[in-house]
Amino acid sequence: MNPRRTIITLAVALVLTTQVSAQAKFKVLNNFGSSSDGNVPAGPLLLDSDGNLYGSTVAGPGPACCGLVFELTRSTSGTWSEKILYSFTGGSSGSTPWGGLAFGASGKLYGTLEGSTAAVGAVFSLSPGSSGWTYSILYTDGTARADGPGIVLDRAGNVYGNIGPGQENLGAVGELSYGSWAYSQLYSFCGQNSCPQGGGEPAPPIWDKNGNLWGVTTYGGISQKPCATDEGCGVVFEMTPDGDGTWTYNVIHQFASSSSDGQLPEGGLVADAAGNFYGATEVGGAYNHGTIFKLSFVGTQWVETILYDFPNCVQACFPTGTMAIDKAGNLYGTTLGGVFNQTCGGFTCGEVFEMARQGNGLWKFTLLHKFVGTDGYTR
Repeated sequence: MNPRRTIITLAVALVLTTQVSAQAKFKVLNNFGSSSDGNVPAGPLLLDSDGNLYGSTVAGPGPACCGLVFELTRSTSGTWSEKILYSFTGGSSGSTPWGGLAFGASGKLYGTLEGSTAAVGAVFSLSPGSSGWTYSILYTDGTARADGPGIVLDRAGNVYGNIGPGQENLGAVGELSYGSWAYSQLYSFCGQNSCPQGGGEPAPPIWDKNGNLWGVTTYGGISQKPCATDEGCGVVFEMTPDGDGTWTYNVIHQFASSSSDGQLPEGGLVADAAGNFYGATEVGGAYNHGTIFKLSFVGTQWVETILYDFPNCVQACFPTGTMAIDKAGNLYGTTLGGVFNQTCGGFTCGEVFEMARQGNGLWKFTLLHKFVGTDGYTR
């Protein structure tokens, strides 16, 4: 219950003008896959205040082994150089970092692993120093499951996310207390196959302005028609602190709640300055090619609005991953689908799109870039 889409070749960026997104320029920042480099980057890149980028690969150096954490730095001439911060070697080092990284105090990096010695999953940190980066495994749950993908920190440095085995190893929302890294289970996803409360987080949760955690699950929730799978089509949830160290889990929305609703979100949420949440579902909607949705608080309840129904795959379809939001509230995301291309191994290569605010609650969908294989692709 935790499928993961794989980025096949390389990290990319879109350089957007502030006025007209149609003028977006695509540029390859780094090609992965050399004998000394990682391959199969996973999760969104992390941007620091100096404009440097951080990420991880699930494999490498070279064609195999255990993955690495890297930094991309831009020179004054506009070129980018890669620096490997840490290479995983398996065994006690752990292996297979996945999901995005997160910053902590003093420039520390935090992430999650699919593999380690004591357990399949783990949470790790990398601390910068004068002689390089110091690596530590903060937590393993001792069971054959992955933690993550990715985590989120609060202002005190405590770590939250899909951490811990939960019931029947189906996962839990957990907390690691800063410093001691003591584990607390905040909520366990239920042990049944089609859990009404959801299961299978595709991305770490995010904070709202009131200190609550918001996230999505790919599965669980509604498991009958119009949902296309008996494992459920996913939910949006909120976790609220009770003030005594415990948290309350609430389902805010169940996907496939109507025949035109989205199904199976494969990315997390983003929020705007007004406290609205946005996300994408890979399938479902009026045409079963995926949706972009908005959750807003109206009156006494949260209401879902479909902002865009992907009509077909000629332009783009099957959105995946967590979207990005800019200061103006415009949304940017990627899709898996499109026109088949043999350069991409007989698969669709994927696209990058923008959802731009037009005023009066209207939005405009624009296709910014179509991958063709030589510039990267997904499957």
